[in-house]
Amino acid sequence: MFTNLSAVQINRLAQRLSEAPLGRSASVAAAAERFERLLATKIGAERAPRAIKAILTAPGFETAEGRLVAEIDACEPDAAEEPAALPKAPEATIEPAPVVETEPAAATIVEATENQSEPAAAPSAPRRRRDADVEAKARQGELPPPPDFSAPTHARFRAKLAALVELAGKADATGLRAIPINPVSSSPKALARYRDLAVLAIEAREGRA
Repeated sequence: MFTNLSAVQINRLAQRLSEAPLGRSASVAAAAERFERLLATKIGAERAPRAIKAILTAPGFETAEGRLVAEIDACEPDAAEEPAALPKAPEATIEPAPVVETEPAAATIVEATENQSEPAAAPSAPRRRRDADVEAKARQGELPPPPDFSAPTHARFRAKLAALVELAGKADATGLRAIPINPVSSSPKALARYRDLAVLAIEAREGRA
């Protein structure tokens, strides 16, 4: 059969008809023979001869590929209709349980937050006064006390705290500023506050000198 396609192009068309990978064909005729066999299996022996002729005599690979796809689609109307029924499954699936569970869960979170906020409000005033006192002393040139990092949660930040304390003892404001701190949690926030207060105290001393 006359064809405008090469053996490689025919093999590419044949690969669309086979789930298993296909090897190379020795010639155009061998490629066409294998393609004809696969297409007959796919669309039926009665339709295959006409379809093969239309595909292999196409003026180019893209046209041949388009004709092949059209033949496959026309041969499988049932398969094309089946996906239309699939959306009904989500509609039939009613999930009241998550909605019911979410509301009490949200209420529990709100209650827990409210219960936690009440005791937390008690020490806030003394803490604010203590922080204000430490800051006032730093403005007078007194170094702040280092934060207490004895808890296990602060373990990985102890080395950085030690470096800050050493620089503060040396009155090295430049060195303190050069240490990077990303205050994203309680430990680095405490480090940042200590460093800033130490710099404030050192600069206050230098100002008076």
